[in-house]
Amino acid sequence: MEYSLVFWGVLIFCLICLIQLFFLLLLRWRNCIGQTSDTGALRPVSVIICARNEVSNLQQFLPLVLNQDYPPDLFEVLLVDDQSTDGTAALLSQLQYQYPQLKVLHIDPNIQKDLPGKKYALREGIAAAKFDRLLLTDADCYPASVLWLQIMANQPAEIVLGYGAYQKQSSLLNQFIRWETIHTAIQYFSYAFVGRPYMGVGRNLCYDQSVLQNLEKAESFQEVYRQTPSGDDDLLISQMARAANTGICLLADTHTVSLAQSDWSSWWRQKTRHSSTGKYYPSNIKRYLGAYSLSHCLYWFMAILLFVYLGVHIGEPHAISLLGIVALFFFLRLSLYWWNTALWYRALAEKNIFWFYPIGDLGWAIYNVLLSPYIFFKNRQQWK
Repeated sequence: MEYSLVFWGVLIFCLICLIQLFFLLLLRWRNCIGQTSDTGALRPVSVIICARNEVSNLQQFLPLVLNQDYPPDLFEVLLVDDQSTDGTAALLSQLQYQYPQLKVLHIDPNIQKDLPGKKYALREGIAAAKFDRLLLTDADCYPASVLWLQIMANQPAEIVLGYGAYQKQSSLLNQFIRWETIHTAIQYFSYAFVGRPYMGVGRNLCYDQSVLQNLEKAESFQEVYRQTPSGDDDLLISQMARAANTGICLLADTHTVSLAQSDWSSWWRQKTRHSSTGKYYPSNIKRYLGAYSLSHCLYWFMAILLFVYLGVHIGEPHAISLLGIVALFFFLRLSLYWWNTALWYRALAEKNIFWFYPIGDLGWAIYNVLLSPYIFFKNRQQWK
């Protein structure tokens, strides 16, 4: 065994574990659930949903949004039909007879769009909104309770980041999608908590129109915004969210639940599209996220290499001692992250995923390696 080389490998691995533990201090669970609303002072709010060829989901989920426990004169649901060809228009016409608070904006199929992806539909929806307070969700989402609108819309912050869960299914893909969704949420909620908000999810996001006023003047932001098919939620948040105007709401009643992709190829197309946004985050955020992802990958890959190498050479001098050090640091990091994530699972009402944590953690390391080229090069101009 090349002792000096292995010794340095073990030392580097220990340093990587310490870096991961540093990030654990940032990502640790805090009591940042949010607050219930004062039902005596409800704010008027426009719920905006952009949809393209989502007739099945709209038929199933839109009534759950329209039947929220909220005074009908204080909210509208603005559905932006983005050039659908599947019967969406006919369904919405029927629902409007039943729900007067449903407003529909149809985008002409022949119109020449000046924004890619969902951004054009979102911009038109915001422009047509009746109220200053906006609550965004997606056509394939449903609110976890009838109190979703009441609590989210009446948080005190100008920008409110909510949690968007995925519906539980019995498959490995679904387990990983849910794991990765929670893991991503832990990151952006934690950064927002320490005053560095950089993203939210458009399936559960609330903000005032007033925070958008300065975006038209930001030429560099507008150039980036027009280039990327994704980023209608996280690019906006990274530009307009600040410690003073951003809040978090994780109450179980305020979650939304989405249908997860059911096959690996569809999920991968979705992730490669979304990944094109990350390179436009603020530089300090990119450094932190990059250092965390890199140290996370090195933690797993170096641990596997060291365990295998030292196991093969177990009879050689110092191999048992070095193997013990690697095992100590490996399981220390894994157990502390697992324990911290379990606290987040409980707070987010995510069940039946606790034992999947180490599989998801290793899977995320592999996923990052495979996805990294798309972060720099992928930039498809579509959202459906």
